Amino acid sequence: MIGQELLSSYDILLVDLYGVVWSGTYLFPTALEALGKLMSIGKKIVILSNISFVSKTVTKEYEDRGLLAGVHFSDFVTSGNAFRDILANHKLHLKTVNFPKKYFVYGAENTAAFSGTNFEKTYDLDEADFVYVSATQFSDDERNRMSDAMKQYLYVTNTNGNGKLWKSTSVEPFIPALQCFLDKKKPIVIANPDKIAPCAVLETPDTKEYTAKPIVQQGFLAQTYENMGGEVFAVGKPYPQIYRYTLENLATAMGISLEDICKKRIAMVGDSLETDILGAKNASKDMACSIESILVLSGISARDIARTYGKVSPEIVDKFFAEETLIPTHIMPALDLGAEVYL
Repeated sequence: MIGQELLSSYDILLVDLYGVVWSGTYLFPTALEALGKLMSIGKKIVILSNISFVSKTVTKEYEDRGLLAGVHFSDFVTSGNAFRDILANHKLHLKTVNFPKKYFVYGAENTAAFSGTNFEKTYDLDEADFVYVSATQFSDDERNRMSDAMKQYLYVTNTNGNGKLWKSTSVEPFIPALQCFLDKKKPIVIANPDKIAPCAVLETPDTKEYTAKPIVQQGFLAQTYENMGGEVFAVGKPYPQIYRYTLENLATAMGISLEDICKKRIAMVGDSLETDILGAKNASKDMACSIESILVLSGISARDIARTYGKVSPEIVDKFFAEETLIPTHIMPALDLGAEVYL
């Protein structure tokens, strides 16, 4: 079976962005072609990403790169959107805090999801009900305390902001802040459960050349904090609330009920076992709605397989999944209508 036969058999495709459509530095041409053709035959396609920004900002950014609304996708949903819905509808339930209201920001000042809600930002950690962990951006004080060995992993972001972000998988520089939050018994809240992701680093600003670097994401910090004994509230894949939010919005746009949406053939297309594939499984159980999963080997899982076995091939993939407990419904080498489906 080839990709076109498989993908066109679904009514609704939830498609991850990083590693499936976007490499970290460019859009995959075969993925764009596939999305365009599937849209042209009436499929509903939702780009579903663990980006913590609300999608209005993100959609414009990717449209400028060539990923077009109405051409390549029906809707663009981020974990930032789902998080905003949780905030606006009083669904932020913390185990150790009743009726949370004040938040302290750790990282980049990406707080658009809080706009228009009843939550208040505070710069006093002691009076905060929780810590919102945003993109891994360091304060001047944190940078000054950093060792020279660690400073080499800092880079200037090309986004709106005046801090420096991180381009390493080392969690060491974050430990003092996490320990401080733990000592003060502060829950942390994240709107991006990804642990590691490629980031487009602007290496040469004059020529605007980008290179993809692996970086610690909020999910890595959250896992570290949980291991330290702290409380974490996370929004995004693999947690069910983002899938429910997405399908409820799609049902509203189509003028049908969520129950009717769940009668359609739905698949999550992603490159990560622990977010995309596990997320489809979790959401299916939570919503009593069958969401199948398609793993594409153009992103993070392919790197995991290659790291273990040295290469990626149909035989190696079979060997890898013989040892896995989380099995996707199907496996493809990439989001490509002409590609052979492995499973």
